[in-house]
Amino acid sequence: MTPLRPCLLVLLLMSLASGAQAQVTALCDARFPCTSNPSATAGVDSRVNLTWRGQARTSPRLSQSLVSNQGTFLLGDPVGGQRLGTSPTPLVQPIGPSTDDRGVEFRMTESLRVPAAISQQAARQGERQLFYVRQFGLEGSEPMTGVQVITLQQGVPGRGGAIPEGTEPSATGVTIQRVSLFFDRGSLTETLRPDETLQATARISYQGAGIVNAIWEVATPASTRGQPLYAPLSYVRQYLGAGRELTLTSPPLPSDTSGIHRVRLRFLPPTEIEGLPTLSYRISEGALQRDSRVPTIAIFPPESASPLSRETRFRWRPVAGSHAYQLEFYDRWPGAIGVEASSPGNSRHAQRQPATLDLAPITGQVVVGERTSTSPSSSLLSHLEADKRYYWRLIAIDAQGGIIAASPLEAILHAP
Repeated sequence: MTPLRPCLLVLLLMSLASGAQAQVTALCDARFPCTSNPSATAGVDSRVNLTWRGQARTSPRLSQSLVSNQGTFLLGDPVGGQRLGTSPTPLVQPIGPSTDDRGVEFRMTESLRVPAAISQQAARQGERQLFYVRQFGLEGSEPMTGVQVITLQQGVPGRGGAIPEGTEPSATGVTIQRVSLFFDRGSLTETLRPDETLQATARISYQGAGIVNAIWEVATPASTRGQPLYAPLSYVRQYLGAGRELTLTSPPLPSDTSGIHRVRLRFLPPTEIEGLPTLSYRISEGALQRDSRVPTIAIFPPESASPLSRETRFRWRPVAGSHAYQLEFYDRWPGAIGVEASSPGNSRHAQRQPATLDLAPITGQVVVGERTSTSPSSSLLSHLEADKRYYWRLIAIDAQGGIIAASPLEAILHAP
């Protein structure tokens, strides 16, 4: 056996001595408090952001890694309580050399998923809190245990957390009776600039109680010319109680691409529902062409025009370069923006029409593709009052979301 050289022997002894001295000396105590009052919803997959704080004594010459291999959920007692499950995600953080005897302070963050099965099991046993325990240690040292107390909130309508894609939904006794979809301004269609924000709202009528899984989805202009391809925007996992009606609001909708967008709320198994409504909105370049007129769309008198009903059919001649058409309804006669205002009598035979009016439509619907006729949807008609006169027009939209043609305003009576 070849003897070690003196210099190598000294380095080895220093390394062993350093390892022996390395130690976590404080964790989640009065001097280094951890997360303040974290909470999760019972029976719902919840995401809790935790902070671990403490102090470690390390080698004065070497950097080391602070490691926690996994976390454990315990019930009743953080030491010998009932084990409910684990979080297998390891936490690792480098710790620099100690510069004095006081050691090095550390701070680690953890985004913890509290599974619905674990919080529900605790709630069924009458517990109002969980203990989440982790052991932290440096290489070659004895670990120190840290404890976080997670308060359990009861699931009620209006509360709920996001669920990651692929999560198996819970069984539910909820029957969805009706879903109404509209934008936060109360309309069914919207036109906005890229710097404007917009959200969708779903009003859900239901019977029973349980957890419903759904997903907000958006189709961008890349696919709305043909078959829309929807991409996930936000997942929802919601407890429905005895309220019988619930309102959900989407996150801010994408507005960085000009053109036609579609948005929907799709329910996931076991609460799958066919034929749910969709909304359309348009992102326009150039501040909505506020100072211009556009060519007139040739429209034909609506079939069964009086009164307005589900059987009424609006027809028009196709417009070259159009990507979609939008039928708009106004509750009073709007004026033009940036051009001389017109009246019902003199706008009908004009060769050009204002692109933008000084009122927003109260409702409408988008017709995508090469169609040249449409009938009002039930959702559209539900936004109109009975025995009231409205004004409607049709606009043609190009692939960039700009208005390239518009029909004159026409009056029509809604008398269902």
